[in-house]
Amino acid sequence: MSKKTVVTPEQRTQQQEPSPVAVGLGRYDQQNTPRNIGLIIAHEYKKRLTQRSFIISTIVILILIIIGSFIPTIVKYISATSTAQTKMVVVNNAGPIAGMNNDALLSYINTNLNGPTQGQSTSSPPPYSIQLASADSISSLQSQVKNGSLSILLVLDRSANQDVQFTYYTNANPNSDPNVSNVQTVAGQLSLLDRSSRLGLTPGQTSKLFAQPQFSVVSVGQAQNKRSTSELVSGIILAYVGFILIFMAVLLYGNGVATGVAEEKGSRIMEILVNAATPYQLMAGKILGIGAAGLTQMTAFVVVGISMLLLQNPIQAALLGSSTGGLNLDITGSSITILLLLLLYFILGFLLYATLYAALGALVKRQDEVQNAVQPLTWLFMVGYIASFFIVSAPDATWVKVISYIPFWTPTTMLVRAAVSYVAWWEIALTVVLMIVAIFICTIIAARIYRFGVLMYGQRPGLGQLIKLARMK
Repeated sequence: MSKKTVVTPEQRTQQQEPSPVAVGLGRYDQQNTPRNIGLIIAHEYKKRLTQRSFIISTIVILILIIIGSFIPTIVKYISATSTAQTKMVVVNNAGPIAGMNNDALLSYINTNLNGPTQGQSTSSPPPYSIQLASADSISSLQSQVKNGSLSILLVLDRSANQDVQFTYYTNANPNSDPNVSNVQTVAGQLSLLDRSSRLGLTPGQTSKLFAQPQFSVVSVGQAQNKRSTSELVSGIILAYVGFILIFMAVLLYGNGVATGVAEEKGSRIMEILVNAATPYQLMAGKILGIGAAGLTQMTAFVVVGISMLLLQNPIQAALLGSSTGGLNLDITGSSITILLLLLLYFILGFLLYATLYAALGALVKRQDEVQNAVQPLTWLFMVGYIASFFIVSAPDATWVKVISYIPFWTPTTMLVRAAVSYVAWWEIALTVVLMIVAIFICTIIAARIYRFGVLMYGQRPGLGQLIKLARMK
């Protein structure tokens, strides 16, 4: 009678086929560090790039970047091609105003509401269509305002003290009607001109009386921020998008490192791998392979974003002509620097956190314990992430400069500082050096913890044991 052999789950796991990495490494080749790390990098890189989630997320984000970069052009096109005009009728019961008859008054209002060059271009109509009407048609005009066929009725009267009074009729909500402030500004100018005329001042004297004084601002600070408003706006937008991308990418790929280590450890594939490569080679290969996949994705985002934004000016010129006006985003100069800093700080931030993620992933027994194990790192990174939202209002504050030099928070905080304020080149260089030093120290500590953790299947070590592992050589 044949004897049945009972195979335990542990033995069954150990009899699993080795991973492609273990086959590629070969046995007893632990001394060939460059080759081993290269094989692991290639395996992890290919594994990430061929994942369906990686491909889908990359395509979706690229589509969003393309759509987002075209928003300024779309807004300009809609504004320039819109044929909607605000119909306005003026009834003058006040007589001559500042010496102007009705025709001169209509010309003055039209110039101030539509601009001095409006009406000269046939490509788009002026925003306001303005007409004069007699006093006996006020009732009919009020009915037109009520039923919506007329947007604005402006009635001018004179009070007992001969000041001009303005009555504004509209069917819209006055609190949300943008035309109210425009017409009120013109009314204030007309009232001022009329009063000065009654006092005997000529229009030239009136303009000199209320001319703005010469007012110069001289900054004696060490650094001068000479970027234009469009550069600052584009820099702020890119900074917000950039540090959010860095935060999400570092957490995503850092968790991928920890999860991959825990998965290999839980399936006992790690026992096969450590026979073919040293723990340091395994950790370095996994971090660099996953980091290369993340860098590929981030580079694609930045390249497509820059390309699409640089296309906006030629597209706007082709669609709307040379004088497009409206919203302009300058994506040259300092904005290109922000995008390059985004890639730089992503690389450094990932390398810094990935080493610690790998060490913590090697300490857990099962894959479902990874999230709890890496939670302290997540909270550490979130401190700099949350602080970045407040840096825009005080980029040169002392506390902002201090935390931007702390390597764990540099990737997000320094990116925002460089976008909204002047940052000297040596500050960027200093943060890079500090991060490289931090990466080197964390790599040494993480490698020691990783070396003892990958084959540790007992109880998770406490803080004291981790300190001992980090100090052991």
